[in-house]
Amino acid sequence: MIVLIVDDQYEGKAKNLAKLASSISGVDLIYVASSRDALKVMKNSVVDLLIVDLQIPAELGQDVDIDGGKQLLEYVELHDDIKKPIKVVALTSHMDSYEHCQGFFAARGWALLHDPSLEDLEVLLTAQLMGHIQTASYDIALITALEHTELEAVLALPYEWKAVRFLNDITSYYSGVVTISDGSTKTIIACSSPRMGMAAAAVLATKVCIKFKPKILVMTGVAAAIEGEARLGDILVADPSWDWGSGKLTMREGKPLFLSDPAQIPLDPNIAAKVRTLAVSREYLDEIYVGFKGKRPSHDLSVKVGPVASGAVVLEDPSTVELIRSQNRKTLGIEMEAYGIMSAAFYMGAERPVTIVIKSVCDFADPNKNNDWQPYAAYTSARYLDRLLVGHIFD
Repeated sequence: MIVLIVDDQYEGKAKNLAKLASSISGVDLIYVASSRDALKVMKNSVVDLLIVDLQIPAELGQDVDIDGGKQLLEYVELHDDIKKPIKVVALTSHMDSYEHCQGFFAARGWALLHDPSLEDLEVLLTAQLMGHIQTASYDIALITALEHTELEAVLALPYEWKAVRFLNDITSYYSGVVTISDGSTKTIIACSSPRMGMAAAAVLATKVCIKFKPKILVMTGVAAAIEGEARLGDILVADPSWDWGSGKLTMREGKPLFLSDPAQIPLDPNIAAKVRTLAVSREYLDEIYVGFKGKRPSHDLSVKVGPVASGAVVLEDPSTVELIRSQNRKTLGIEMEAYGIMSAAFYMGAERPVTIVIKSVCDFADPNKNNDWQPYAAYTSARYLDRLLVGHIFD
């Protein structure tokens, strides 16, 4: 939708309104400083919301008229070659202009505000846009479990990120554009869960799938590795994913016994084949390794495609790790969200997105674990996803 702001002084009301409007997805914001420039816009486009200062000049360089905004609207009403704005809001910090024009706006059901605060402007803008904003669709939706470190690594990708808001949605989103190898572009929306774990990830993934209808749903971040299966920083691509805590806890000979019954969701076979080929060729890995400017391991970076288990707890217990390995002897790693993401997408039905979980190793799920390697792991997973999106996923 188009929001047109007409004000000869950008600093102040116009700047605050522009900042608010530009943070709402789906808004095409246009700013002009005179009646003449506003008319040029309205000759070519239907303006969904016109926000006009009462004291504006007819043309740039001329003196302001005490009721210039009113005169603009009178001209629009009388001329059929000007497309009529759907909604109108007028603002002024001058009481004389307010009193002079109050009846004109009231008779047409248009809002006229005298010296509104920033909070008033935000409430006004949200109310006026309610019902007009349509949720955008995106080619790619990206979710992380942690805003700190994981989402930060994603937002460091060169996608022209812009913070966006959606009405009646408390999640903070960032929209961007990915330029792929053939020169075309794909839209991307990124967000993070309010907390770690499968439940929060599944809820957010379900909302994102319904709201944005992405073709690709991805998750990046950090994971624990099975000692000997991967090294610090290595990139794990989940295939399959499952909830290692799914099953039955019973008693045998007076002792508790856990009987596993996991449902495993595989990676899309076409994506799996592409990533396995890339993993063997080691394409991009040295570039990603040397690109990290912080603490990094002394060994090379590798990509591994294989089983990654999800669970509801942060693991520091080698015996539980062995239980998980008994469910799939080729298990590469353990984390807390992948199965939630993949199952949420799977149950979307025929229009489900292709789902990819890429997480890099930051510890080994033992008592020695710490957060020292999280920045490096978050970086490698995000950068490898970037290389896949740019050069391989859409070919």
